[in-house]
Amino acid sequence: MTTQTQEDKSEEKKEGYDPFDVVFGERKSTTALDWAVLGCLVAGSVGIFKAFGMDTPLGVLLCLLGSVAAFGLVIFAHLRK
Repeated sequence: MTTQTQEDKSEEKKEGYDPFDVVFGERKSTTALDWAVLGCLVAGSVGIFKAFGMDTPLGVLLCLLGSVAAFGLVIFAHLRK
């Protein structure tokens, strides 16, 4: 009779991780990275929203640049994970 080692169990969990599990309630715990990703998504969305109200092209450029940086950080964080 063979039993699984602790390493085998941890590898299975890494492969089966789905970020939508947290959203839909199948996974009960969140990590600091999940909160950071949510914060960056909110910051990027606010930057896009604020760009509509800017008076100068430089203001629009800075808001959109900040949004791209925030969304880029989200993508970077998920690819590193």
